[in-house]
Amino acid sequence: MILHILIVLASIGVFGIVQAQLVEPDTIITYYDRFDVAISFFEKGRYRLAQSHFQHILTNEKEFYDPAAQLMLAKSQLHQGKLSDADRTCRSFLNTFPNSPYELHAQALLGDISILKRDYPSAMDRFLSIRPSITDSLFLLEIDNRIVSCISIGVRSDQIEQILFNETNDMNRAILNLARGYRSMLDGDNYEARISIEVIGRSILPIQYQDMFNALNLYKEDKGSFQATVALILPLTGRHKTIGQTFLMGLADMVNDHQHDMTVNFQIYNNRSNDVKSLQLLKMVNLDRSIIAAMGPLSNRSAIAAAGILGSLPILISRTDLPDLPQTSEDLFLLSPSLEIKARFTARYLVNHLLLKNIAVIAPGDDEDRAQADYFLDELYQLGIDPVAIEWYHGKPENISRQFRVLRKTAWKLIPEINPNQDALDLEIDSLDALFDVDVTDFFELPKESDVETMNQRDSSKIVLETIHALYLPIKNNELAYVGTQLPMYNLNTLLVGNENWYDFDVLNQDVIGPHVQGLSILSSMSPSVGISKNANLNTFYSMGYDQGKFVNMITSQSSGKRRMFKDYLRRGMRFIGKSTVIQLSGKERNENQLLQILEYHGKQMKAIGIFDGNTLVNYKTGLQ
Repeated sequence: MILHILIVLASIGVFGIVQAQLVEPDTIITYYDRFDVAISFFEKGRYRLAQSHFQHILTNEKEFYDPAAQLMLAKSQLHQGKLSDADRTCRSFLNTFPNSPYELHAQALLGDISILKRDYPSAMDRFLSIRPSITDSLFLLEIDNRIVSCISIGVRSDQIEQILFNETNDMNRAILNLARGYRSMLDGDNYEARISIEVIGRSILPIQYQDMFNALNLYKEDKGSFQATVALILPLTGRHKTIGQTFLMGLADMVNDHQHDMTVNFQIYNNRSNDVKSLQLLKMVNLDRSIIAAMGPLSNRSAIAAAGILGSLPILISRTDLPDLPQTSEDLFLLSPSLEIKARFTARYLVNHLLLKNIAVIAPGDDEDRAQADYFLDELYQLGIDPVAIEWYHGKPENISRQFRVLRKTAWKLIPEINPNQDALDLEIDSLDALFDVDVTDFFELPKESDVETMNQRDSSKIVLETIHALYLPIKNNELAYVGTQLPMYNLNTLLVGNENWYDFDVLNQDVIGPHVQGLSILSSMSPSVGISKNANLNTFYSMGYDQGKFVNMITSQSSGKRRMFKDYLRRGMRFIGKSTVIQLSGKERNENQLLQILEYHGKQMKAIGIFDGNTLVNYKTGLQ
């Protein structure tokens, strides 16, 4: 009897049903048992074990002739980040089974490997090569979404032209012309963008490409012209490439959404995640008078080097942890508030606007990590507030019970003592009381001292204490799971105040944490409302690309395309409210963003309730100051 096994291939664009090889009855149990175990491991995310079992099947049972096991082996390797191994396994599959009905899935998997390697031209070329042969609508939808991502993230015009030169399929050519027009639009090439859209047949484009087409169409109808060119310096390759590519994705979406009123042309430069290359690019851009500014998510080292460049080029830095950097050069502009600004403004908000006095702090105490808490404490002292408790922890906060116990002891001490004579002091005596001799024992019997229950330590720990008005807890990245699960155990009814490292919503929204930290407050220039993934760090750079690009476009729309005028408008301190970011440059040199949003956590969402510039609070709901 001959049996068949059906294995459903899922995730990352690989779809369809793969039928295992026909086997004889005496090998069915061994093969199917091992295959079922391997599939079970894969579905549970235990990819190393899945790989081991698929390799055993190929080596010991199938003599390397089983397309199902080989393709699943490649997927197991891919999920472990073994891109080279997965690539070799896929290519071996294609060589061994040249006319396999599952060839399209292996080709798609190779395209996914290229995406993970950030080789977007190769990925797009491979996806386009299999697109005309796909009949499964779900599979085709996934392939189209991947092509759109490749176009949005990083395919240059010359790379698109090379693919287009060899393409014969009409729909693929329409997609490539759309890609060419989109790239030209992003590069600010008005002529090429308009030429590209003229040759695109809108009716032939699938629905996944319509948003991109509409953006190009608005571009075509816009009779205006760019007033300025801004250099965008990004790490598109190297160890920080994810940051640069995510930033660029946000910028590209902003261009899509606001193409009809764009006044700036972004010229993109790749610093290859290299600080020396960043400096070389900044020096080169500084000499090009047609470029009025440079911007990007530069590293701290690159930002320091930028401060030493002699010239008139304004350099807009997306984010840095160096608080004094804006004072080193009048040509540097910091678009995100420093740690110092966020910490000091948080203290001002608690004291000056919420009128809180009993404030406690638990914070990381390692030298490189305690800066934010130090700024917060210093501002409290300047405001005349002495914290009721300051507790430091070192390393991973896997057990900070000692720190929380100190807070409970402090909270107990803050409970006002009851004067035992208070009732007597407040007693009002009626003159008629003196006419009667009343024995209180006629009414009730006083309890004996031995009968009075005493509260033990366990009983006292159950009491919810409210005497600490606020707890400032600026955790480090990836510490929320440790701190958040310990916090509810100590029954402190207090306003919890955190920092941006609380933005890990997969952890924060868990039942053991979320319900116990309702009302959590964070002061930040960025709200986590716009994003592309569950990764808070990636969402941050996506939001920066979107909103900071829009901010620059707002400035260029009012300047005359000259560096001096551009800097003058930056220093006017215009308030910008973006999708998730707020910007207002102020400070001593008027070159540092000092505007924050007040965020509160309710339900399972973090929402902005107002904006705060260190002095004035504006409530979003009422507009009151």
